[in-house]
Amino acid sequence: MRARKAIPLVVAVTALAAAGAAYAGTGTYRDGPLTATFTAGTHSPNCKQKWPVTVTARFRGRPAHATAFYQFLGPGGVVVRQYPFANTRRNPHNRIWRFYGRFTDNTFGPFGALAVGYPLTVRAVVSVGRYTAYPSYSVRVVKASGCKAIR
Repeated sequence: MRARKAIPLVVAVTALAAAGAAYAGTGTYRDGPLTATFTAGTHSPNCKQKWPVTVTARFRGRPAHATAFYQFLGPGGVVVRQYPFANTRRNPHNRIWRFYGRFTDNTFGPFGALAVGYPLTVRAVVSVGRYTAYPSYSVRVVKASGCKAIR
């Protein structure tokens, strides 16, 4: 009897976990033995919110010592380059970020009103030695009340 009741519960929990995983998106890119991922919570952040992202680097399946920065791509190519933790105590001089295995950048964003409605691609450029991976993530910024243009 207990097994019959437990099976629907396990199915429901698995379905909820899969729905949560579908909500968060990941972009993955391989270059030889380097695999890099770019993960964020949504493909449609609002224009005034911070948008935490996670970048990982694995070399031959193990966490790697790597460097990273971001590129924003529009219809014509690279629009702007940005560094992780830009203008914070962690990266006050806006330099390429060095990390081991993974990092979560909770200072990413906000996008600003000028980005609302345009399809953008945010790409992490992750390098280990002579290998470079470009995990990408598509974004369409949505309008929120009180959103100001950031230039």
